[in-house]
Amino acid sequence: MLSATAALSPGRALAAEPMTFELLTVAGAAPCSKRRCSNAEVRADVIGAQGEITNDTAASFQAFVQAHGADPDFRPLVMLSSPGGTVVGAMKLGLVLRQIGATVLVARARAEEGSDDLHVMSSYCMSACVYAFFGGKRRIIPPASHLGIHQMAIYSHSFDFFGGGEETVRSKGTPELVDALSAYTKLMGVNPAAIAEAEQVDSSSIHILTPKEIARWRVGTPRLH
Repeated sequence: MLSATAALSPGRALAAEPMTFELLTVAGAAPCSKRRCSNAEVRADVIGAQGEITNDTAASFQAFVQAHGADPDFRPLVMLSSPGGTVVGAMKLGLVLRQIGATVLVARARAEEGSDDLHVMSSYCMSACVYAFFGGKRRIIPPASHLGIHQMAIYSHSFDFFGGGEETVRSKGTPELVDALSAYTKLMGVNPAAIAEAEQVDSSSIHILTPKEIARWRVGTPRLH
């Protein structure tokens, strides 16, 4: 896993479409019991979540779960892949993930060519996405996937009458919002030292969490089983 801090173009390098959700059918061998193993195949419907988190994402996710939750094969496992989004939207999504007892995996899936089988791939969860990830009851970061943190940023827009164009101004998050994020992080069972560290990284850069940091701050584990 990378441990460097990479430079970003603020608000542009990781731009993405708003987060969408899809139902993914995964299959595998049935787990072994203490006495015997079975050759039976287990199938489950899980959630793929990709894109930028907005203030409306949590409500969209709730509606998606309500629409599919009655499926007997449905499992509250979310494959999460996102460049970030709004901090408030991420916390709202995290609370919903915790409410349904979701296992959250930093990964994405794509269909094998010429087959209905899905191939699970490593992915990333950057910026505000990390705070949504904190909401998982179980949080899995496979060794080839990445979590990235940086300082909270607030963007405001104004029109430059002399220059003839729109200006985007970036400022730090307010102390009240940082405190709220720290309290949320602690509530989710993650050490709020992660937030203190994030606030030391300029919002134009990103710091990829190392395995030691992930373990020290109780962010997650590398394996599902």
